[in-house]
Amino acid sequence: MSSLSRVSTDQKLIEMWLHGRPLSTQKEYRRDVQVFLGFVDKDLQECKLEDLQGYSSYLDEQGIKPTTKKRKLNSLKSLFTFATKLNYIRFNVAAALRMPKGDTSLAGRILKQSEVLRLISHPQLSVRDRSFLKLTYATGARVSEVCRLKWEDFQERDSGEVQVTLLGKGEKLRTVLVPVSVWIEMQQLRGSEYVFIGATKNPIDRVMAHHIIKNAAALSGITSKVSMHWLRHCNASHALARGASLALVRDSLGHSSVAISDPYLHANPSDSTSNYLGL
Repeated sequence: MSSLSRVSTDQKLIEMWLHGRPLSTQKEYRRDVQVFLGFVDKDLQECKLEDLQGYSSYLDEQGIKPTTKKRKLNSLKSLFTFATKLNYIRFNVAAALRMPKGDTSLAGRILKQSEVLRLISHPQLSVRDRSFLKLTYATGARVSEVCRLKWEDFQERDSGEVQVTLLGKGEKLRTVLVPVSVWIEMQQLRGSEYVFIGATKNPIDRVMAHHIIKNAAALSGITSKVSMHWLRHCNASHALARGASLALVRDSLGHSSVAISDPYLHANPSDSTSNYLGL
């Protein structure tokens, strides 16, 4: 097989493997695989366990964090498993690759509720930034889910409650409640299709979100290396501490798929983690 056709065949397999995944995941996984292939300078069918082990050692030499290294290696294990299922490769050489344990100190990424409230409510924050942080914490949504929200994603109920439909991983929809206090503050932002927009009138992205929470942390005197994802961790932890069930946290944060028999219940929830946060 020529080098050109070999590369072409590998790329076709990679695209088949990525098919149906969220675009952000596709981009991340594709980059992980291309870096690996550049390192070994082989096609997938020629790769051996020692190639993967050598790449793992290379990541250590580069000072890659254990959690990032684990994600990169998991991408490769998933690809090799897929290739084996299609009989593209004869043996899954990645199956024997030992994975790093990674950082499991979730507790270190959870702020006290008093700290979160100080962080998301600082008076020097703009209405947009304050609303963005409050909504992210209240719903436990992923930052990417909040960034692309449109006003049409929200619905006011006859009861006075407000709900928002979020598009999560795997293009799965889930609906959660929004505290009325947060919804009222958000009304000052109306004027565009998207709820949270930047100077260019486009929706804010992850980079802008990172700057927003870093600025909020600096203003509120929080020295931890806080990120937007911490607000998601805090939502779950604080809601559980106030009596929310594990099942409710699972459904509100989209940690698992909704059962086929439950779509009507989840499309119009009577409860949500936001009700346990005291906002």
